[in-house]
Amino acid sequence: MKYTNHALFVFTKKTPWMQRISDLVRTGHHHYILGQIKPEKAKFLAQKFSENYQTGLSKLEQSRRRKKGFASFRFLAWHDEPNNIVHWVLCRTEGVMPEVASREEWQDATSKSRLHVIGGYELVRLTKPDEPKPTWTWRYSKVHYEGLRDNLIRHIRTKRDDQLRQLIHEVWRTPGFAGGRSQVKQIKTLIKNEWKRSRSSEAEPNIPERIGFIRRLGDVGKVLQ
Repeated sequence: MKYTNHALFVFTKKTPWMQRISDLVRTGHHHYILGQIKPEKAKFLAQKFSENYQTGLSKLEQSRRRKKGFASFRFLAWHDEPNNIVHWVLCRTEGVMPEVASREEWQDATSKSRLHVIGGYELVRLTKPDEPKPTWTWRYSKVHYEGLRDNLIRHIRTKRDDQLRQLIHEVWRTPGFAGGRSQVKQIKTLIKNEWKRSRSSEAEPNIPERIGFIRRLGDVGKVLQ
């Protein structure tokens, strides 16, 4: 996070913002609070967190504080430009905290209170076939995923093909994190099986062959003055 007393860096792309959040949780910033705010108030919020939690310190300075037993805090914000709203998350590690931190309702991403962001995504630890240990990844929450399944089945059975095509388009735009990719593959199988059961005499809907894959992305954003 690039922060000064005169400006606030915010992500303008959601996927890099989500990557940076998972980076923080992976490196021990398990505890979090989050919310959303109007852009014109975002700078004030960032200043408040900087004063209370020293979120503006460099990574090296944060590391030195952790070695001394203090908690480190990081603030990440994403500007949802179409809706003109800033979504933010404040993460921290274990360690000695300032008294003001006790007033916050911290949640723990490693517990049942998983970290959720807009769009129905949750941050989870999953074991991938080529990885010896569980890794952090994003996927749709159970509630959101079940909603997608129910809508797809309903659109197929009631022959609402316009809505079906639109939903397929939305699902295949899912950021290609490992957890999300697995769910899109499951949805593809669901569509084919349900179509075969309900409308086998008709041509299948067009389903994209390619499922998105996320590589390491750079910070994409702007400075809010």
